[in-house]
Amino acid sequence: MKVNIEATETGTMVTVKISATANSLLTISALKSKRSKKCESELRLEDHLRKFSSISEIGVTEKRE
Repeated sequence: MKVNIEATETGTMVTVKISATANSLLTISALKSKRSKKCESELRLEDHLRKFSSISEIGVTEKRE
């Protein structure tokens, strides 16, 4: 399957439910970086997706080549 990495769209809205622990970590990270939780989560998700091609469980990832 071929995927166009350079999307021409402006973006997509995604709603997710995260654990209380993940929410606390996100809140702390957002406060530390002086970003909103929304901005912090967008940045972190994009960063993770660019770095890793797959994840089977937390802490078990395959780096993107």
